[in-house]
Amino acid sequence: MPLPSTSIKRPVTVAMFYIAVALIGIYAFSRIGVDLLPEINIPHLLVQTTYPDASAEEIEKLITEPLESAARTVKGIKNVSSVSKEGLSVISLDFVWGTNMDFALLSLREKLDNVRFILPRDAARPTIVRVDPSATPIMTLSLSARSFTPIPFSKGREAEHSPVAKIQFVGKSSPEYEIKKLIELKEAARVIFKRRLEQIDGVAQVIITGGLEREILVEVDLQKLEGYNLKFSDLTAALKSSNVNLPAGSLLKGLFRYSLRTLGEYQNVDEIAQTIVKRNSDGSVILLKDVAYIKESFKERNGITRFNGSETVGLLVNKEPESNSVNIAEKVKDAVQVLQKEYPEYNIQIVSDYSKFITSAIENVKQEIFYGGILAVLVLFFFLKSIRNIFIIGVTIPSSLAITVLMMYLFDISFNIISLGGIAVGVGMLLDNSIIVIENVTRYREMGLSIREAALRGSNEVSMPIVASTLTTIAVFFPLIFMKGITGELFKEQSYAVIFSLTSSIITAITLIPMLASRNKIRVRFFNRIIQDDKYLYIHLPNKGRFSLIFYWIKFPVIFIIKSIFYVIIFISKKISQLFNKGFTVFFASVDIFMLKVIDNYDKLLLWSLKNRQKILALLLLLFIITSFAILDIKKEFIPEAEEDELRVELIFSSGTSLEGNAYITSEIEDAILKIDGVESIISNIGRVNEFDVINREQNTVNKTTLLIKLNSYRKFYRVREKIQKLLKNSKVDNYNFMHNETAYSQVINPTKNDLAIVIKNKDIDLAFEKANQLYNKINNIKGIAELRLGIEKGEPEYKILINREKCIAYGVNIVDVSNQIVNIVKGNEATFFSDFDKKIAIRLKPIENQRNDLNKILESSVNSVSISVPIKHLITYQLTQSYNEIWRENQMRAVYLFARVSGANIDDVVSEINNIIQTTASMPGELIYISGLNQEIKDSLSNLYIALIIAILLMYMVLASEFESFLFPFIIIFSVPLGLIGSILLLYVFGESINIISVMGLIILVGIADNDAVVKVEFIMRKRKEGLSLENAILEAGRDRFRPIVMNSFTVIFALIPMMIGIGAATQLRASLSIALAGGLITATFLTLIIIPVLYSYFEKYSGKNFDVL
Repeated sequence: MPLPSTSIKRPVTVAMFYIAVALIGIYAFSRIGVDLLPEINIPHLLVQTTYPDASAEEIEKLITEPLESAARTVKGIKNVSSVSKEGLSVISLDFVWGTNMDFALLSLREKLDNVRFILPRDAARPTIVRVDPSATPIMTLSLSARSFTPIPFSKGREAEHSPVAKIQFVGKSSPEYEIKKLIELKEAARVIFKRRLEQIDGVAQVIITGGLEREILVEVDLQKLEGYNLKFSDLTAALKSSNVNLPAGSLLKGLFRYSLRTLGEYQNVDEIAQTIVKRNSDGSVILLKDVAYIKESFKERNGITRFNGSETVGLLVNKEPESNSVNIAEKVKDAVQVLQKEYPEYNIQIVSDYSKFITSAIENVKQEIFYGGILAVLVLFFFLKSIRNIFIIGVTIPSSLAITVLMMYLFDISFNIISLGGIAVGVGMLLDNSIIVIENVTRYREMGLSIREAALRGSNEVSMPIVASTLTTIAVFFPLIFMKGITGELFKEQSYAVIFSLTSSIITAITLIPMLASRNKIRVRFFNRIIQDDKYLYIHLPNKGRFSLIFYWIKFPVIFIIKSIFYVIIFISKKISQLFNKGFTVFFASVDIFMLKVIDNYDKLLLWSLKNRQKILALLLLLFIITSFAILDIKKEFIPEAEEDELRVELIFSSGTSLEGNAYITSEIEDAILKIDGVESIISNIGRVNEFDVINREQNTVNKTTLLIKLNSYRKFYRVREKIQKLLKNSKVDNYNFMHNETAYSQVINPTKNDLAIVIKNKDIDLAFEKANQLYNKINNIKGIAELRLGIEKGEPEYKILINREKCIAYGVNIVDVSNQIVNIVKGNEATFFSDFDKKIAIRLKPIENQRNDLNKILESSVNSVSISVPIKHLITYQLTQSYNEIWRENQMRAVYLFARVSGANIDDVVSEINNIIQTTASMPGELIYISGLNQEIKDSLSNLYIALIIAILLMYMVLASEFESFLFPFIIIFSVPLGLIGSILLLYVFGESINIISVMGLIILVGIADNDAVVKVEFIMRKRKEGLSLENAILEAGRDRFRPIVMNSFTVIFALIPMMIGIGAATQLRASLSIALAGGLITATFLTLIIIPVLYSYFEKYSGKNFDVL
């Protein structure tokens, strides 16, 4: 038995099914995760290895090269790139999409461990990092002191036994109370806030930035040290041996065993000064205080965090992969409120909350779905002229959405702007099937059949055609599900959402619609029966007991009240019905007159077109030519930029800029930005506040600052950014980059945050650097190059100290002793730790400042041989040089990059000019120059989508050929696709939108729905021909009959897309291009289908010499 027939005969079953679906759908709705974009599994691994104090060249030779060679043998590797910096090697491994990253990680770990023995002894074990594009912090917190009373400490409290020893708290540029405050703030962040926040389910890690760490500084006087014939190593050994707790076994006394433990750790700072460092032959001792100052200080820092210009401690909250960003953010906010109450002396503020942007973007899409549904229903109201039919069709929207949400939950698909965009597109499409069923049922009602018989025959007749038509649309989305690469990862969920929407539309169209259409209207006589016959208000009363008489007398007033209520209902309903009927009668009469005029004019236009087919085709050719020119002029990008309520700006200062210099210039920029209208707050991360940025694959350095600028409205995004750009161009900043939260995925694909990367590969990095400078001067003059910078630059000036091996042998000095002496003087060393409750505070040995910053004094220090002390200056030579601060490699070959950002020009034109410059520039043997960066990713992504577009058209052809058992018939229908592409391209051009992966996705969706109108049109022409009408009359009559449903079907989708096209809110740019491309295509596909398809059909039948049969 057909499904529509079953649904009509079992209305209760159908009702219970949809009630159950609604309830489960509500539950699923509350359980589905929410994020801005889908979770993307990037086939990418990073290998990070630290080797403290090594230069970039040493890192490359000793760490990067052997690890690259080992990693290159892992199966599935597509590309290997690396950067070697001072003390750090980062190797970036790109795998082929579809690689099992769990196995790849295990294989990589095995390969790296095999070469671990050839790495330097002091190098750390290589760390493998799996890149997660959602690893950027979802929330940034600022911790400051609300009411802070610093503990005073003296600047020079002398020890009792020596004027040399001073135990004090010092700070270079900050007052002592500020230093104390920053130390306590960081400690509170570590002990209290970090631990509490990391206990929240879904929080992966909380990173602390800024603040100061306590340290015990032992400043050694080198002159006194040599006077006592002591070495640095002697002080280190003395401190370590005087600061130990050791187990000493146990004692057995009777029946009891007692453990013994010797406690010799330092209990306070004073005890450190009393450490014996040497015993003389006369029995006297030399104490640490005799040769050094002991100071309670703070660790040398490489980074500063400031909030609105005041130094603070930052907390970066990272979520776990595949967890709900919005839910986690809410938990963090609740925890912050609790912590604020528990610790009122601290002030913890939420500086940045990315969940707000996500929530706003998702809510905007939901509103667009809601308003799009309302507009689609209003279009139906305009055409159908029946409140009852509109109500029936309107019920299908929430019913279909409930099924869609349930399927999304079962397939573990989150709510994001991509998946919800698919639902928004599906809102207009899911009404098409319901419209066809209702229209056919209405046609049988007008023929005189009963409402039940009309619903039965009308729904059964069209059930198979609408299933076949919808399958042609669904077939378009299957290539996207299996597509590889970033585009496949992004749009897989949208494809599923559209497929679920279309599938649910079929289910509701052949089950819910027939059942509702077969039901009679609620009659007013139902209420009349209630009023006229008391049996409808039967009240069972007890006939025994003391209360029976009371209940008997209560019965009559209750019935009277109920009857009075129904009288009021009948009266009001009649008045409302009369009012609406009168208004709607006038309105629908006007609509009918208007539609008759439109159809009459269309009939004339179609007749003229059939008689002037060459002119129509010439006009169509002209439209294609105009469209081709528009394509060349449309900007191409990977993904549209979205407005946010915050800006991230990276400031880059010249190499060698100190932390203090960076902070000073940044403070001037902060003050200027805070005065810009629309800026609410700024949090600045100056220097190296975080060791490594996984997403950007780079190490933070002291000459960089990241500004997080909070706006009071996302509408001011572009205006504020433009003002900041002007400000930075006139500042002391060498370079700057704008970064945005929603482009975390673009950062994974394009870590340099630039549109283009010109790669110059050469074994000799100096020659590559020289060529990069030549290209820089030429490329910088190209129109459209907004920013151009070298990816490599000369590092800080450095002294290279060359140890003379022969002299060391002659003096009997070990080379390692010379190196250690220089390292100890300049950097010092952590001799041991001072325990303060659960925290280990480093005790650092360093020469006094004026001795460690003077190269001559460093070289005058001595190292001991077997018999004498030898000044270092006799054992070495030195030279002042300037090396590269980082060395990049691409596929095991040195490379220099030129990074460019394009603005105000077509990126393809810019690439073409750069290629001309590269070709006309003389190249050297072994040199390779090519263009990479986001431009290549755009081409690859768009190419994949174009392939998917072609496959979609082929699948549509195969479905149509199978459905109509004809090889020729589908070509007439498929021609509606290029007709739609004309409107898509032209509307994108008019709206100033770009061709990107989202707009191309709109073109693919268009392929699936543009053919529906053509199918209806051609099928009716063929039916009329089969009935014996002439070709011209068949075309004209089919045009009149199908004009109304074709326009109605298309307009429901177009109007449903309008809220998405003109959406006002967060991330509207990420979905506007899709809706514009789709709406533009539907507009032209609809109107050109009404004219061009009949003209083409006439050509096909004329030149094929036969009439097409209708299956």
